[in-house]
Formats: sequence, C-alpha cells, structure tokens
Amino acid sequence: MSRIPKEKIYTTEEKFKKAAKIRKMMEMFSKKGKATAGKELFLNTSEGKIRVLTYNMENESKLPLFINIHGGGFILGSPEMDDPYMMNAAINANVKIINIDYSLAPGAPFPKGLNECYAVVKYAQNNPQEFGIDPQKIVVGGHSAGGNFSAAIGLKNAQTKELNLKGLILDYPPLDVYTDPFAKPNGKGMFAKMGRLFNACYCNKEESKNPLISPVYASKEQLKDFPPTLIITAGKDLLCAEAETFRDMLKEANIDVTHKRFESSKHGFTLSKKPDAKEAWQMMIDFLKKHLA
Repeated sequence: MSRIPKEKIYTTEEKFKKAAKIRKMMEMFSKKGKATAGKELFLNTSEGKIRVLTYNMENESKLPLFINIHGGGFILGSPEMDDPYMMNAAINANVKIINIDYSLAPGAPFPKGLNECYAVVKYAQNNPQEFGIDPQKIVVGGHSAGGNFSAAIGLKNAQTKELNLKGLILDYPPLDVYTDPFAKPNGKGMFAKMGRLFNACYCNKEESKNPLISPVYASKEQLKDFPPTLIITAGKDLLCAEAETFRDMLKEANIDVTHKRFESSKHGFTLSKKPDAKEAWQMMIDFLKKHLA
C-alpha cells in the first residue's frame, strides 16, 4: 500500500506565490488576449461588474440560454479556455451562451467566485431583453471547478428559489474538496499534489464540508429540488468517484440524471480534439436541446 504524503499547511503568502507560479506556467497555453468567437461584455451585477464572453447574441430570435463556467482548480483559467467550443454548442443546440470570467482564488476564495456566477445567472434572468433570451429556459454548466460552481448554484437555488433552471451540466467536477486528493481513487502524482494546493487556495479546511464547497455533503432535502443534471466523468480522473457518488445521491432524491464515464480519458479531456471529447460535447448539446426545447 502506497504511503500518503503528509498534507502541507500553506501560508497565505505561499498560496499567492504558488498560484502565481502556476498561472505563469499556464500562460503559454492561454488564449486570453487572443481573438475569440465570443463577444466581450461587462455586466453590472449584484456582485459588481463581471466580464463575460457571449455567443449567438446577434441571432434576433428569442432563444434559451446556456451559462458556461470554465475550470482551472478555482485559481486558474478564463472563459477563453472554452471559447473554441462555445459557438458550435450555441448553433447546434439553438441557444445563446454567456461564458463567465469569475474572480480567482486565493485572492477571491469561497464564496466570491460562486457568488459572481450566481449573480450572472440572476442578472441574465432578470434582464432577458438585453440578451434576447427566454428567462424561463436557462441551463448552467461548467467544467472541473466550473462544474463545482454549477452544482453549488443548484444548491443555492434550492434555498432561494430565485432561478428558473431547466438543467445543470457537471463536466468532471470536483465535488469533495474536504477529502485529501491523495486519499481518493487515482489520487497520486502531480495532479493530486496540485489538487491540495487548489483546495487550500479556495477555502479553509474547517469549512470544506459546506455543501456549497463540497456538494457530496448535501442532504437529500437539499437535493430534492435539483433540476435535471448531466454528469460527465473520466475513468482516469481522481475526481471520478466523487462525481459518481453525487450522481447516486441525485438519483436517491428522484432527480433526473444522465451520466457517462469515459473510461480511458483523463481530467480535462473535453478541452481536446479526441473522439471522447467530441462525444462528450455532443452529450452536452443533446442535453441542452432536450431540456430547453
């Protein structure tokens, strides 16, 4: 049995330094600042001015809305990461899309990014004429950390009853921020090590069982009003088991759940040109078409 490395307690200074170092390393892969298919807008929400990229807004028809939330372990990324896939999804699902640029940890730990994403959904619903959308037909979805935010939005809305959500899309989401990544199935190597840093930057350990941080700790009562949900997992991802645990929790709460595990794929696979990525995006498009018809 392999020995789990001792969990490190990061100081605030270490969190900022390590996050900055990783961001610098990732800049070479970033599309931020380059030409995008999305049109940049700044929305004056209850959480302040939030940058988004929008797609298919020039379509004069009143269409459903998909709100996309990018991944990056809560500390990395931008909506440009998902930009190459957005217009295809918008056209083929016949929707308009808002792609959110939320604030990143550790400078903006829980609940800042989550609250910003929730505020964008609420803003869009309350200002449908600005986008030419049907405010009764909205799906929220995200990838990795964005999937975590999407699930948390579903939980927040179960309390507030403010949003008309027709569905949620959770693409290889981290849904258990409390458990040490090295203690999870497939929990080894650099990804588990980075997972520890991501989790530490996003929240304090003592608050990490909060269902808005770790949705697998939600009660059946909190899940009973969840909208239909699509969950996509990767067989070689250390986050696979927790997302599938959440799938089972939703089923026990009698929620309509669609799920597929892509056995040979790793975390982040949908941001690639592999056949599994194409199939997964088609699942997302089919889900949007079904629940926003």
